[in-house]
Amino acid sequence: MANLYKSNLSRRKFLTISATSIALALSPSILNAKTNQEKITWSGTALGAQSNMTLFHKNPTFAKETLSICVNEIKRLENIFSLFIPNSSISKLNKNGILKNPPKELVEVLSFANTISEQTNGAFDVTVQPLWLAYSKYFNKKDRLQKAINKAKKLISYKNIQINEEKISFKKTNVQITLNGIAQGYITDKITNILRQKGFTNVLVDLGEFNSIGGYDKNRDWNIATPYLKDISYLKLNNQAIASSGGYGTRFNKKYHHLFDAKTGTSANYVNSCTVKAKNAMLADAIATSVCVMQKNKSIELKKIYPNIEIYTS
Repeated sequence: MANLYKSNLSRRKFLTISATSIALALSPSILNAKTNQEKITWSGTALGAQSNMTLFHKNPTFAKETLSICVNEIKRLENIFSLFIPNSSISKLNKNGILKNPPKELVEVLSFANTISEQTNGAFDVTVQPLWLAYSKYFNKKDRLQKAINKAKKLISYKNIQINEEKISFKKTNVQITLNGIAQGYITDKITNILRQKGFTNVLVDLGEFNSIGGYDKNRDWNIATPYLKDISYLKLNNQAIASSGGYGTRFNKKYHHLFDAKTGTSANYVNSCTVKAKNAMLADAIATSVCVMQKNKSIELKKIYPNIEIYTS
């Protein structure tokens, strides 16, 4: 199986450590494997993580400029979505409960998140952040943990967010959001679109989620390894995206992890993992997260809404 791509980094684990600090690797095909295609690489820090990018192009100057544009775009988006930058848009919103003149990207992601929340009857909910904070602070203090959970549950509802182009605000004090289950896919799509606009036709983008432009050499499909699915060794990608989610990321112990059922206030253990193939990485990311926090029979409804997606669980 030629060119089997496999990421060794657990994206959920990395996200919970460093918010949107994403390990970056753009792995395009060699386009036509001829000597006129030069390999251009970049290595450095992007979003707080050691990152590498590689492009093949007959014009090395053009490739370098494209890599620079990608890095700058990721850093720009980090200043919107990162919970670990004090002055990021999401940090200001969480701190103040209101954000006037919000970036269009934040409005777009939150609006789509709201749609997914409605379609999953609140299983997908970006206001789950207070629950994560309760567990991370009090997990080893059982006498205080349940009180913190009960308090957090009162704050969790996507309906507590008011979204428009002029401002984003919370209806209750102490509501906080996290976009870890959707923003990574959004950023992946943004970088993919940049490369598409620059004329690249055979590219695999890996930002924890995958998106593809065309296929591998001679337009053969990209083969993406699926280490979390027992009976499937790889999935094929060609102008499609893949995202995975599961409790294998950050764990408090064998039973409790970072993917919460907001209704019960405990970790969701309906499936071990979920991998989704969809038309874009943001949709795949949101659906993968949703399936992990929904009872198994409920995810069937998502297939009715999005008949072209593929859902794989373990």
